[in-house]
Amino acid sequence: MKHTYIRLLPEEIQSKICNDVYKALYEEGFRGEELEESIDTAMASKLFDLEDTIDISKYITNNA
Repeated sequence: MKHTYIRLLPEEIQSKICNDVYKALYEEGFRGEELEESIDTAMASKLFDLEDTIDISKYITNNA
């Protein structure tokens, strides 16, 4: 599951990941266009690419 592209996950999970990424990047000081571009990049990534940004453990299933 860690190697799955976020865009291939169910929309509900994508939405939760997007919210987590938004909060993390906002806390890091990202704003405006920089924030939007960073979110777009994150959402086009694989789940494991976000390990340093958000806690991905809640999105990984035991059978991954």
